[in-house]
Amino acid sequence: MLGIAFNPAAADLLATGSADGTAAVWRVVDDRPPALMKVLSGHPAPVVAVHWMPDGQHLLCRLGDGRAAVWQAFGETYLGEVDDCLHLDVSPASLVASVGASGMVSVRDLAGDPNPLAARQAPAVEACAWAPDGATLALARRDGAIELRTAQLDPIRTLRPGTAPLRAITWSPDGRYVIAGSYDGTLAAVDTSDRTLWRHADPAIRPRSLAVGGPAIATSSFGDRPYLLDLFSGGQSRQEAGDPSSPAVAFRDGMVIADGRTVTAGPLGDRTVIVEHELPVRAVDALGDRIVVTAAHQAIRLIRVGPAAYEVELGVTLRAPEPVRTVALLGSPEATVVVAASYDFRLFAWTVDWSGPPVGPRLAGEFGAGVASLQRLDDQRLTATDHRGGLVILALGADGALSA
Repeated sequence: MLGIAFNPAAADLLATGSADGTAAVWRVVDDRPPALMKVLSGHPAPVVAVHWMPDGQHLLCRLGDGRAAVWQAFGETYLGEVDDCLHLDVSPASLVASVGASGMVSVRDLAGDPNPLAARQAPAVEACAWAPDGATLALARRDGAIELRTAQLDPIRTLRPGTAPLRAITWSPDGRYVIAGSYDGTLAAVDTSDRTLWRHADPAIRPRSLAVGGPAIATSSFGDRPYLLDLFSGGQSRQEAGDPSSPAVAFRDGMVIADGRTVTAGPLGDRTVIVEHELPVRAVDALGDRIVVTAAHQAIRLIRVGPAAYEVELGVTLRAPEPVRTVALLGSPEATVVVAASYDFRLFAWTVDWSGPPVGPRLAGEFGAGVASLQRLDDQRLTATDHRGGLVILALGADGALSA
């Protein structure tokens, strides 16, 4: 297996690419063995990497011969290919940036015209990565520099974390800094003003690719498992030490992170405790720059954070009828709707306007295969995805109820 990527709309769906020229979609639930759902075959070369589009339905399979195949994964429908593509990344707006063997960097909108919207020569570039807001593209160069460019590929600035040739690149979830991996086994985090935040070197690191999950960053290694570091410090991660992954979400100029029972908020090096639960926190979400929700078993805490700092202005405790798997927020900071998916099959919702008791829980939906994930599309809509890959868009009505 050469490439792997979790589905952005369904946390329990995983795509893989293999040396035999096939890609596959798997269902991964708890500690059970992965269950094969779809096989995408017929590629003329090994599938060295897989990339989901933001809709969670379309899959790009990067091939070892320098092309990328485009699929509607669940319909097993081949839609075409992107040529001259040694590396690619997909923006939140579904723009596909590619780096070619010819030294060309291109940006395409595959849902519209397959021809490049922008293309620039950049012969020293090895990899690319979109910022979380999709407005900036980072390019990793063989001279150790990082180029920041607009979505139209116009230059913004050049960062210089070192001189070793760079091989892989990604962004922190809040878009405040870039993490780059070099051929000599060094990972470095640098902010957009060219200030190096941390550097970690280990000959066991083989940074063919990088992936950020919560407060951890993972890279490939020369060993028999991924190499994990703490995203904020560059030190040994909790996951590397054996702890489970911590739920996290971008918030203001930093992140909200759950570490066991404790939830903190803030930027790197300056974090504030905003809530503590009696049991380990399994899910977090945030709305705008004021509202945070956390869930631990059946207890849900909704918090309004002050505008000037990370002090808690108001807090509401909700009780779910069933243990909660994941949560999402809709509405506004003044009238917030909390949506919780249970570990079984049901969605529940509460409306909180901060002037009186919460309204709920209301049964907001039921899935035959169980809810895998919730993904907010905007302040009025979210997607709920089940374990079979089925996706439903739910919209918030004027009465605060959700409907498909």
